[in-house]
Amino acid sequence: MAADPAWNAAQRLEGLAGEVRVNLIRLVALVAFYGHHLVNVFVVRDNPSLQGAYHTVVTSLVLAWALAVLVIHYCLMRRWLPSVLKYVVTAWDILLITTLLMVSSDGRSMLAVLYFLVIVAAPLRLSLPLVWMATLGAMAGYAFFLGYVRWQLQMPPEQRLSRPQQIVFLLALGAAGLLAGQFVRQCRRLVRGAPVPVEEEASP
Repeated sequence: MAADPAWNAAQRLEGLAGEVRVNLIRLVALVAFYGHHLVNVFVVRDNPSLQGAYHTVVTSLVLAWALAVLVIHYCLMRRWLPSVLKYVVTAWDILLITTLLMVSSDGRSMLAVLYFLVIVAAPLRLSLPLVWMATLGAMAGYAFFLGYVRWQLQMPPEQRLSRPQQIVFLLALGAAGLLAGQFVRQCRRLVRGAPVPVEEEASP
């Protein structure tokens, strides 16, 4: 396919802007999540399982995520945005979400919905390969977590999602990826100025 200067320019400019927005949202979500965790640990105190080793691991994951936010911010401030950065950042998000699910030891954890945030953040960089990578990575991460719950933790069926529920969740991740990909394709058509047929109203 021939190079498209308009689309390439849009990817560079909006890719940078998208990375800034995603990193800001990542920081806000991180502060909200950890703040909620600290309230439950030190104020509410109604769940002893959140304390001790779990609190230590969650704090370590939050620090790792915060370090990624700082590194990305440094790169963005210097307008240094290599093409591989968005893939590394997305893979890092998926890895940390999967680790967070594993340390929760909860086969029904609602934290799995964080995978959707990774997928919907991908099209903001206007990159179809990134959308595919985020979608397949999220599905692989969730499947790995399901295997961990089933064979490593050996949880009984009543303590984990049923097989139909697991399949529906995986299909929902795939559908989110397809929709995210369509968003990037629509943006590309708009940038390229593809004509959109519009039916004129019949004159009276």
